[in-house]
Amino acid sequence: MRNFRQMLTKRQEEVQSLVCVGLDPIPEKMPECISDKFSKERWQGVEAWMCKIVDATAKYASLFKPQRAHYEAIVGGEQALQGIVTYIHKHYPNIPVFLDCKRGDIGRTQQRYRIAHFDIDGVDGMNFSPYMGKDCMEYLVDEANPGKAIVGLCYTSNPAAREVQDVKLKDGRFYWEFIAEKTMKWAEDLNILDNAGLVMAAAYEHPKGSGEIFSRHLSQCRKIVGSKMWFLIPGIGTQGGFVKETVVTSYIGPGSIAINSSSGIIFASQGDNFAEAAAQETKKLRDQINKFINWN
Repeated sequence: MRNFRQMLTKRQEEVQSLVCVGLDPIPEKMPECISDKFSKERWQGVEAWMCKIVDATAKYASLFKPQRAHYEAIVGGEQALQGIVTYIHKHYPNIPVFLDCKRGDIGRTQQRYRIAHFDIDGVDGMNFSPYMGKDCMEYLVDEANPGKAIVGLCYTSNPAAREVQDVKLKDGRFYWEFIAEKTMKWAEDLNILDNAGLVMAAAYEHPKGSGEIFSRHLSQCRKIVGSKMWFLIPGIGTQGGFVKETVVTSYIGPGSIAINSSSGIIFASQGDNFAEAAAQETKKLRDQINKFINWN
């Protein structure tokens, strides 16, 4: 039995790392040393490429996170994704795999997504859009196969999200704060709170150009959910998120957050040294984070 939150906590303690390595391949950026070997079957090249990235970064990673659209856009890509997940489970069984897919639909469709991602893709967790209500979470739950992470979109890292997620409600709350409370309540009702989480963007520079580093969303969400939910944190790396402000406002112990970097790691080099470069970037991020973590 694989329990996501327990695995994440233990893994972070073992390697003293909060880094989540995003596995989001773009075939056009595939290193030539890989693409030359798989010129006819691109999906096989993608699988080989990402498995090399996994091998290189595993000693610094607490979580691997493939983004499913990057595989759906490749002929044979779903087979590549499942091969990568199987590879991680076989060679690094203590590292959980989280699927970034952001599904959100009526109950019977969510049930199909549950089968597709948990049973067929074989991942340990996935995220969902809560816009269509409790069904979006409820029908991802498999009582016969507990321990999966089910994570709701809450405060995302793309700037355009502010025009929706920062809408003020009549009671003064932001819409995203309402979503945080509602997702936690759903998880409590469904008895899955131990593994439930929220997507919460990294701290970032205020868009009005004041130079202010904005992290209130992280500290406020901690006030809302306390230690009950973990945060999957995008926005570090090529998106310009700030490590210190992210960690000090959201981290409350191993298993409480995972900080993702995708492009900054897997595209660190397109040369023969692509794996070594990815490892160096993962270590660099781990070390940056650990300046603000006391592992003792």
